[in-house]
Amino acid sequence: MVPADSKKWKHFERLVTAIHQAADEGAKVCWDDTINGRQFDVTIRFRRGLYEYLTVIECKDYSSPVPVEKVEAFVTKSRDVQAHHAVMASAAGFQRGAKEVAERHNITLIHVTDSDEVDLALFRARWTGMADAIHIEHISLEYADGQRRTLPEAADAMTYYVRHLVLECGPDRLTLDDLVQCHATWFHRGAIDEYMDRVITCRPGTRVAAPDDGEFPLEPLARVHVRAGMTKARVLTAPVKFETHLLVPGVKVKNVTTGEESCFSRHSLPIGLNNEFRVGEFYEQPNLSAFYYCDSLENDIAAIYLVESFQFGNLIQAKLSVKTGNARFYVPVSDRAVIARLQRRLERLKRTPG
Repeated sequence: MVPADSKKWKHFERLVTAIHQAADEGAKVCWDDTINGRQFDVTIRFRRGLYEYLTVIECKDYSSPVPVEKVEAFVTKSRDVQAHHAVMASAAGFQRGAKEVAERHNITLIHVTDSDEVDLALFRARWTGMADAIHIEHISLEYADGQRRTLPEAADAMTYYVRHLVLECGPDRLTLDDLVQCHATWFHRGAIDEYMDRVITCRPGTRVAAPDDGEFPLEPLARVHVRAGMTKARVLTAPVKFETHLLVPGVKVKNVTTGEESCFSRHSLPIGLNNEFRVGEFYEQPNLSAFYYCDSLENDIAAIYLVESFQFGNLIQAKLSVKTGNARFYVPVSDRAVIARLQRRLERLKRTPG
């Protein structure tokens, strides 16, 4: 039983809350609620006829199935607040015996996972086969002074830096993409889904020359570490070119007791819950891997900057006007390192003519 990092489990809690907000129209759905001193990840209150009902939900974003004792502890916790119904949501399922405990105490267990398919209709796309492809899992730069900097794991951001990190040695300049491609045949030697590590030693005098965005030091470079392997990739055909990272899978919710399954589109879920835009704050749209800054508010219109969005290997920025009611699809950014990065990008954007 290994809990996920805080950002990940908070996102899971928001996701579970958004699912129930979408499914329970008319109910009051709250994230991170407290009842009689007891904290609950999600609460649902609704009225039927003359009576009010309370449902409490506990979210477990573990890397392994939730143990029985966690379900048993939740039984006591839900009874303490006299909840009419209790639900435990897991990202990795439940251990053997948990289902019996849940049925005995009228606890609903739900398994929340990505669905197997993505909706291609928006882009009029279709799958047309399979092909062998190199999948780069990890790249890090080892500088001459010993410090290591790792490229972002998200495919869109990694693609941007692979194509824009420029290595300079005397009169020679090449991108990190050029360097990795020179060693690509080495990864063809492995079997499908066999990932290998490759250390590329740089020529003496090599240094990082660009981009000057503060994310990677422009200093002498010693080695580049790459972890990659061959994999089977699905071939996508469409009448227009679009970013494949926009094809996010839906969310599948399985009732462990009944076996009933429901699916939800991530793009339609109000992951920001009851969020409101605030001037001077940064926001994220996780499904789009995009970050924004609220510059001003006037009536029901928010003027926001698209500060960071990587598309087709480029950094896309813009200034937009959106309805304030759409804030429920944006998540406030709280990570200080991310805010510092976005602040640097915002300052550059505001200085850019036009």
